Amino acid sequence: MLGERLDSWLRGHGPLVDALIALLLATCCVLLGLFVRAEAAYFLFSLLLSLPLAFRRRNPAVCAALVLGTAGVQWLAIRNDVGALPADLAVPLAVHAAAAYGPRQAGGAALALGLAGAVLGGLSWPMLPSSATAHLLVGAFLASTVVAAWATGTLRRVRLSQREQEARLAVLAERNRIAREMHDIVAHSLAVVIAQADGGRYAASPEAGRSALVTIGECARQALGDLRRVLGVLRDGRA
Repeated sequence: MLGERLDSWLRGHGPLVDALIALLLATCCVLLGLFVRAEAAYFLFSLLLSLPLAFRRRNPAVCAALVLGTAGVQWLAIRNDVGALPADLAVPLAVHAAAAYGPRQAGGAALALGLAGAVLGGLSWPMLPSSATAHLLVGAFLASTVVAAWATGTLRRVRLSQREQEARLAVLAERNRIAREMHDIVAHSLAVVIAQADGGRYAASPEAGRSALVTIGECARQALGDLRRVLGVLRDGRA
C-alpha cells in the first residue's frame, strides 16, 4: 500500500521529482569538487550534465541531446585531465528518459549515442597505464549501463502505454454503461407514458383520466431526475 502511494505521488509530481534529482546531483558534484579543489572545468561540466535532468520528462529528447552532447564535449576537452565525472551519471538517466517518455526515434538515437560514448570512454579510461582488458571491461561496463537504462525506459514506455489503453477501455465501458442506463430510463418512462395516455383516452370517467395524467406527470418527473443524475456523472470530471 505504501509503495503504491509513493508511486502514485511520484507519477503525480514528475516535474518536481525531476527538478529535485537534478538539484541533488548538481549539489553533490559541486560539494565533491569543492572538497577536492577541482578545476573550473569540473564544475562547468558537472552543472551542464546535471541541470538538463530537471526537464527530462517534459522534454526528454532535448534533455538527452544536451546531456549526451555535453558528455561528448567533456570527452574531447578534459578526458586526459579529469576523466570521468560523477555527473556522468546523468547520461543513463537521460537515455532512460528518452526511451520512456520521448519519441521512439529519440530513444533509439539516445541508445546509439550512449553506446558510442561507452566506446570512447573505454578507450580513454582508466587513465592510468592499463592493459587492453581493463579498457574492454570499462567499455563493457559503460555500455551495459546505457543498455540497462534504455531497456528499463522502454519497459516504462510499455507500462505507460498499457495504462493508457486500460484507461481508454474503462472510459469506453463507462460510456456504454451510461448509454444503456439512459436507454432503459427513456424506454421505461415512454412505455409508461404511452400506456397511461392510451388508458386515459379511452377512460370512461374523468377520474380515470385525471389519474392517468397524474401518473404521466410523476413518471416524466422521475425520468427527468434520473436523466439529470446520469448527466451529472458525465459533467463530473473526477467521476
